[in-house]
Amino acid sequence: MKAQPQSDPQTRILDAAERAFANHGFDGASLRQIVETARVNLATVYYYFRSKEGLLAAVFDRRFGPVHEEHWQALRRIETEFQGRRAPLKKILEAMILPPLRLASGTSRGEIIMRLIGRIVADPNPRIQELLQRQHKDLRVAYLKAIQRSVPHLPKRDLWWRFELLWGAFVFVLCNPSRIEQITDGVCNPSDSNAVLSQMVAVFSAGFRAPAASRRKSTKARRPKGRSR
Repeated sequence: MKAQPQSDPQTRILDAAERAFANHGFDGASLRQIVETARVNLATVYYYFRSKEGLLAAVFDRRFGPVHEEHWQALRRIETEFQGRRAPLKKILEAMILPPLRLASGTSRGEIIMRLIGRIVADPNPRIQELLQRQHKDLRVAYLKAIQRSVPHLPKRDLWWRFELLWGAFVFVLCNPSRIEQITDGVCNPSDSNAVLSQMVAVFSAGFRAPAASRRKSTKARRPKGRSR
């Protein structure tokens, strides 16, 4: 039988690091375990990636770089179609949700990738959060602007809150599929991409269109000066 060609050292390191970061988070992942799994030495890791943070950045670039580009392409199509006019909120939300949803269901390593997202997004390490923000800041700003044009009644605080709540809910669904299926007695199946997309779009379309919460709260909290009861 013909021997299968081995992958190159760089690919083996990225595969091993992806699994380690997904299972243990950034701080918990051991470089020693990564190099043992990848069948390389530590010097090879530093040659290709310079540091543990550089290795994490490379893992993210490999998996999420294409998703990042797909997000930009979807946003450009919307901007071209509507040319500065208010685009339907449904279109913008679908453009945001579909690329990572395809990634989750379109690869044999989907389970590892989703665990990786969950670990890193929830990681309290400020260096990791800075890395995430640096990689996605421009795209985040672009989508926030697109949504704001569709829901101009929302002040910035409400817009940001709802944007973060959307991604928090989405990451939870992607990273905890077995739990969701279990607690709903199999009624909700997170592996059904169409169901996830339609439910997310329905819930957050309504959420973004809802009246501003922070404005109501601040109005209620204020009292005219000089009056007491």
